[in-house]
Amino acid sequence: MMTILHEIAEVIGTKDAVQLGQALGGARVYFPAEMPLNHPVALAIGVEKAQRLSQRYSGSTVTFPSKRAFMAIRNALIRSQYDDVETQPGMCKADVLAARYGISRRHVFNIRNPLTAA
Repeated sequence: MMTILHEIAEVIGTKDAVQLGQALGGARVYFPAEMPLNHPVALAIGVEKAQRLSQRYSGSTVTFPSKRAFMAIRNALIRSQYDDVETQPGMCKADVLAARYGISRRHVFNIRNPLTAA
């Protein structure tokens, strides 16, 4: 079954869908035909991606799932990407994923192995 999360990720990509969910999870948002620069979605993910969503949902009000739903997707992505992420000198895999998702490296470790989280 296709959920709003899947639809959003289809239009703007999973990483940006997670970012949008972290900013607007649980909110009801109206999508105008033309996306203004100060629209909450444009501020969260940028005007270009927001306009793509606006084309998909033009004239509609969308209720985003809770932030917890988006957080669960983000956490699943972190777990699935951890082994394959490419590092840079002086950075471990957790550093790269932390920067990608806007969280701390400690949180990446906690997500990856929740049984050892304090």
